[in-house]
Amino acid sequence: MSLERPAWFADVDAWWVPAVGEEVAARVRPLGFDAQHRLHVECDSRAWTTQVRLLADRLAKRLDMSLPQHDVTGVIVHPHATPIPPVLEEHWQELVDEGLGAQILPLQFVRQGQELSTLALSAEARDRFRPLIPKVLEAIRRLLGSNCALTKIPVPSLYPVTVAVTASEDWDNPQIIESVLLDTWHDVTQVYGPAHSLCFEHTAHSRADRVVEEWAARHTEPSDGVGLTPMLSPTDGETLRAREVLLIARKPDLCLAFLSDPALPTRVVNSARTASIPVRVITPARGTPR
Repeated sequence: MSLERPAWFADVDAWWVPAVGEEVAARVRPLGFDAQHRLHVECDSRAWTTQVRLLADRLAKRLDMSLPQHDVTGVIVHPHATPIPPVLEEHWQELVDEGLGAQILPLQFVRQGQELSTLALSAEARDRFRPLIPKVLEAIRRLLGSNCALTKIPVPSLYPVTVAVTASEDWDNPQIIESVLLDTWHDVTQVYGPAHSLCFEHTAHSRADRVVEEWAARHTEPSDGVGLTPMLSPTDGETLRAREVLLIARKPDLCLAFLSDPALPTRVVNSARTASIPVRVITPARGTPR
């Protein structure tokens, strides 16, 4: 596909960084515009590919407002990556010292295999891994041999915390939803730390889903990396059931269930329980969550 790059496009510090923030700009590279005025971008890891795809609509609106000289109708996300070789996964914990092998996870090669993206389960693990990067890089190059193109291991991304939201069709108390979302945001900050991104996911179907979307829009900016709410927008012919399956297949860390009657769980709740995903049930009386 041929992409257009206007004269001002190369100066990313002037338009891309102010629009998305330094953290996103460090992980996501703009590639150009297609004939439909959609901006194509490339992410350096699986985690960022997921995050940016979830934020695509909001990023497009933000860019459209900041680029009056060029209409932006959408954002297309490309993961520029290749899978981790099995031999690297097999020897990873031997290559990473200080017992960090279980806390720093290798994700994939990006930039034509020149960079290895990783995921840190905590800020502490990320900071401990940082000074070890040159040593780990050399060990990987020796392990993979002369065909290894790896030249860099960026500082790991932090583990993104994902919360699925589901609700009874007749749920009509937005105040409870907003209060629980705020509590959840606080809990995640306390347990994981403020540096981790928080992502609320839903099926873009019910009134409760719209409340979640509107709440997050009021509380965060796309560059904040916290309180993000993606819309799992249905494609042509896609059923609600398909979106529900996708919601749980993404393996969220928690499921918030707003149920008018806890004896009548939604299909998402049943699927989450089957998948051993913790479910927090909230009733209209706002009693003790189950």
